[in-house]
Parts: sequence; structure tokens; C-alpha cells
Amino acid sequence: MFHTSTQRKYWLLASPDELERKRMAANKAYCDKHEQVAAERGCEFLSPQEELVLCQYYHTKLIEFCKLFQPPVPPSAIATASAYFKRFYLNHSVMEHHPRDIFLCCLYLAFKIDEYNVSVDQFVYVLAPQYRERTIELVLSHELLLLQKLNFHLTIHTPFRPLEGFIIDVKARAPGIQSPDQFRKEADSFLRRSLSTDVALLYPPSQIALTSLWHSSRLTQNHIDGYLLSVLLNLEPPEMKQKLVDTLQRIEEMILSAEIPDNSMSPVSIEKKLEKCCINELIPKIRRKRKSEAADKKSKKQKLEEV
Repeated sequence: MFHTSTQRKYWLLASPDELERKRMAANKAYCDKHEQVAAERGCEFLSPQEELVLCQYYHTKLIEFCKLFQPPVPPSAIATASAYFKRFYLNHSVMEHHPRDIFLCCLYLAFKIDEYNVSVDQFVYVLAPQYRERTIELVLSHELLLLQKLNFHLTIHTPFRPLEGFIIDVKARAPGIQSPDQFRKEADSFLRRSLSTDVALLYPPSQIALTSLWHSSRLTQNHIDGYLLSVLLNLEPPEMKQKLVDTLQRIEEMILSAEIPDNSMSPVSIEKKLEKCCINELIPKIRRKRKSEAADKKSKKQKLEEV
């Protein structure tokens, strides 16, 4: 149940301002910790806004990566990976853990949790051959790290199941609404668009699902306002009904406004800046391991040649 879930207790924030404060705090914590080293190297840290742009860029890559699999990845698995990715960067800077690596780890973990059964070899098979071995090592070596950073809160309540529940309820209790199944396609598309926003960190999945149904009904000119106010909220006072409508409007606006891209900052230039400001001690373990193994191999070769 969502109301007793860790998602509601720990990962549902009160406002967009709180969300921004958490991201700024993660950025500041990293900058404060490595300020002296950065000054010695003459490198400039990323701003919170630059971090957000880079996260959005790699979140798009996460969605695109899912399209490479057959059979298709269920929307619940995609939403679960999306939630893991966003939760991770609520408390950590991209300068600490590169989103290029984390989005792959989030996907592999989400596939297992949502029982989209692919082996690690099948997971990397969609990649170019030269990246497969490295990615296997990456997702396996970072799995425990990801679990710890998520506080082992792995159950994600997505809006896709509540949407089906609302459609069934409309059929049963609002016979005046013709063919409720016609809402499903546009509502599902709306929910998929919502994954690219922060709406899941601010609103319960049931309200996001209801917004998708409400949005779809207005597009088809088959309004469900009567179902909302006279059936779903029949016993609620007028102020509660208006509060729900206001909430649906805010969610809809947040999701639709996400379609407008922010071209003021280039992810490519931000990533180049990121490579310069990553402090060595926080480079992912897999890279350090490879360098260490290469150095050991070179040392052994030299010793053999001397003999």
C-alpha cells in the first residue's frame, strides 16, 4: 500500500522548493569537501543547474536505452528505473558519480525488481561489443553502492496500475461516460511523458494517474468532471473538490511544460567540464581497478624481461 510505503514516507517531497534545496545541498556538500583540491588543480565545479541539465540528458538516454529491448520493457520497469535515478541524485552530485554509469545500474536493478527477466549478458547485448565487458563489470560492481544510496527502498509505486483501476471504476460507476477504454492510449502516453519530470517526487501515483485520465478525457471531448466531482468525491466538501482540481491542474502543467527543452546549456559542454572537476578519489572503482591491473601487468612484464 502506498500510504504505508517508504516512497510516501521518505521520497515524497513537500514542494518544488524542497526538491531544489536538496539538489543544491548535494552540490554544496561535494564542493565544500573538495574545495581545496579543486583550487590546487584550477578546476571549476558544476553549478546545481548544470548538474540538473546533465541528469535530464542521461535520463533521456535511460528512456531511449529501454527501447532497444525485445520484448518491450514494461512501463512499470521504466518508471522504477527512473525513480531510482532521480532518488540517487537527490542526495548525490554528478561530480561524485557519473550519470552515464548510474543510469545503467538503475536500469539493471529495476529490471530485476520488476521481474523483467534478462541476464547481465542479455542486458549488455544491445550495446556495441567493445562496451559490453566494461558495462558488465560496472553494473555488478556498483549494485551494492546503488542499493545503499537508495537506502534499500526498492519498491516503487508507479501511476500505471492506478490508471487501470480508475478506468475500471469509470466503467462501473459512471455509465454516462462512453467507452472509457478510449482514454487509455493518450493517458499512457501522458504518464510516459511524466517520467521526464519531477512529478513522481512531489505527488502520489494515484493523483498522477487521475491527471492522465482527466487530461485524456478533455482531449477526446468526453469529460470526466462529473465522475470526479459527483462519484469519486461525492461525499467530500466543495473545498476538497476544488483542491483536487487545482492539484490535477498543477500536475498537468508540470508535465506539459517539460516538453519545452532548455537550450541555454549544452550537455556536451557540461560533460567536458565534469571530466575536469571530478576528484580522483571519487572516480568509479571500476576505472581505478582497471588502472591498477594495467600497472600490475606492466610491472610483471618488466620483471620477466629483466630475468
